[in-house]
Amino acid sequence: MKFLQDLTLGHYYPTTSSIHSLDPRVKLIGLLLTAVTLFALDTLLGLALFFIASLWLIHRARLPLLTVIRGLRPFAWLFIFTACLQLFFTPGQPLIPLELGPLNISQEGIYQAFRIGGQLCLFILFSSILTLTTSPLELLRALEKFGGPLTRLRVPVPDLCLAMLLCIRFLPILGQETERIVEAQRARGIVLSSGTWRNRLEKFRGIFLPLLYNVMGRAEELATAMAVRGYGQIAQKQTLKHMRLSAVDCLSLAVIFCWCISLLWLFRA
Repeated sequence: MKFLQDLTLGHYYPTTSSIHSLDPRVKLIGLLLTAVTLFALDTLLGLALFFIASLWLIHRARLPLLTVIRGLRPFAWLFIFTACLQLFFTPGQPLIPLELGPLNISQEGIYQAFRIGGQLCLFILFSSILTLTTSPLELLRALEKFGGPLTRLRVPVPDLCLAMLLCIRFLPILGQETERIVEAQRARGIVLSSGTWRNRLEKFRGIFLPLLYNVMGRAEELATAMAVRGYGQIAQKQTLKHMRLSAVDCLSLAVIFCWCISLLWLFRA
């Protein structure tokens, strides 16, 4: 369960930087433009430029590089699974003859494995940078601003945004609770990494049930705290700080847009 300690998606790293001070709406639009551009690129060179851009953002945001990179470790299974699907099921001239029916390793499959895997990896990396540089309250307010027109259709935008944000914020809490339970099991002499797969699954039950109980308890405490504070009783929320785009925000958004358009024009086949 050590991989849960490395999870950075959903964490907020408070510090002073030019990236932290940007309007959260600019960051959300930038992430959307980045995602569209990433999954539209057909060349590995374009993905390499995006990786260099992510390193520059990490440096500008004063984030610990190793911590951010380690945050990709919990998603390694997703990258490997996606790469294997592309590697074995992409049609093309087989490089290695296999007697496994439709399974074959082709040059096109290797290329697609690196491309699709790199796209997923970079998207999660940019998403982690967004949550690390944006406080949960600012992120919630930005989502509510974008979903404001839907409230006229009686869509519960504030409730949906809050539920989405709580799901993201519960990820690090889930990791902390899991690590605490694992340490308690180790203190009782239970080693999860030893034994057969069947024994490990039986030991996992001793982690899953307490974890489920603790998470449900956390959720009940959160619901009680929200009820005490009168959440849902006020028809229209008010705030002391209004979100306004500054000149730096507009310039940053223009730079992101030009960057994405340039990469699409250069590397889109």
